[in-house]
Parts: sequence; structure tokens; C-alpha cells
Amino acid sequence: MPLQLPTILEPFREKIEATLQKTVRVQPKKELPTSLKQSKIGGLPYWPKDQVYPRNPVGNPLFFLAQLNFAEIPALPGFPSKGMLQFFILNDDLYGMNTNRLDDNQNFRVVYHAEPLLADELLEHAFPFWPQPWEYTPIPGDASFALDFAVDEEWLGLPDYWFDEVYPEAFLEALGEEQEEAMDFFYELGSKSSGHKVGGYAFFTQCDPRKLETPMQLLFQLDSDNDIDSMWGDMGIGNFFILPEDLKTLRFDRVLFHWDCS
Repeated sequence: MPLQLPTILEPFREKIEATLQKTVRVQPKKELPTSLKQSKIGGLPYWPKDQVYPRNPVGNPLFFLAQLNFAEIPALPGFPSKGMLQFFILNDDLYGMNTNRLDDNQNFRVVYHAEPLLADELLEHAFPFWPQPWEYTPIPGDASFALDFAVDEEWLGLPDYWFDEVYPEAFLEALGEEQEEAMDFFYELGSKSSGHKVGGYAFFTQCDPRKLETPMQLLFQLDSDNDIDSMWGDMGIGNFFILPEDLKTLRFDRVLFHWDCS
């Protein structure tokens, strides 16, 4: 279905449509996951017995947030087609984010397990060193949700860090009295990038922390969601970003982790 534009922006359709990005929407299901190897939010992670579980520098275990089995996910340009990608964050009031250095992963971790995935007997089935209960987590510590996936399309909107580069002030001012209508349209485009997803445009309740001189793309986004009791602060949203070249080479030790709330 063609992108619906306000009349004032119709002459710039090609420019706007050129910002198209594919994303994979993540839909939590009511039923519990039945396998350690399936994609999920929360619960028990896929974790080989011969690997050291993620901890922060003082030895505290990290909270298992989510995992993505790419064999279950629709193909997305630039992303793996197989293997398991996992997200771990610290159980503290900042959820492991270093507000001064968002790429400081001492208190969060993104882990990739390449194919072939191991047999169940080689995996951990219990984590007795986890705190009971978890105190500070964006989802309930005892919750777990299986996932469905669907491909979607998005276009650049506010407040993405590329917006001012693609639509500079001179472009907007040239719209004259219709500038407000155009900005409302771009705001709506930006709001459509909320929700749980893989890839595509990120959503923020405040501002985009990325810099043009170091372009990073959205890796995974987990939103606040009453249906799964997910809450980042006060109705916030969590994002993980990666350099395109790191995604291509499956290097996940330089990921940027950010969350904000209203």
C-alpha cells in the first residue's frame, strides 16, 4: 500500500520513500515458551553448560531479558539468518545502562551463539544463583513469553538522529505555512516506530543518543507494554544499537544500550 502523504509533501514523495526500512515486529504470545532454543522474552535462556554465565565486574549475574533465534525470524537485510542472539541487563535501577558511556557493557551483555545450536543435554536448565526475586527489571522476573514475528515497513520520522540531515531546516522552512502540517506527519511517522521489534527505526520518549559521525542501526527494541507488564521507568522504551559492520561480522561486544522514559 503506497505511503499516504499530505498534499504539501507529495512533490517530495521520492525523497520520503527513499527512507524506507524493513523491520520485524515482535509480538509476545500468551503461551509460555516450551523450548530453551526458541525466541522469547524472559524465562530461561539458551545457555551452554561449558560457558560462564554473564555477570558484571563484581560478580552479580545479569538478568536475562530476551533471545532471538534467527531461524524463526523472517529474513531481514543485514541480519543473521541463523544462530541465537541474547540480551542481558543488570538488575539495578538503571537496568545496566551507563548514562555517561552507553557502549560500556560491564552491566549489560549481548551474546551471539552461532549454529548449530547445542542439544538440550548440553544446556543449563536451572540457574540457582539468580536472585529471588529480581528487584529491578523492566519485565517481571518470573515472566516468560513466546514470540511471533511479522515483517513491516517504516519511514524516517522524528526524533531519529538522521532526521535533520535528511530534512534540514531550509527544507522545512520552504514549506511555508504548511510546515506545521508536515511536521505533524513526520511526528506520526516517528511514533509508528514504537513497539517491540528487530531492526528498522528506533523510538524514543526523549531524544536519540546516536551521533551522525558514528552511524549505528537498531538491533533490538523492547517497549513498555501492559500486556506483558513491561515497564522501562515511566512508560519508557529500551534500545540496543550496533555498527553495521559489526552486525555483518557478528561482533556484538560494541553494542550501545539505551533506554529513556517520560
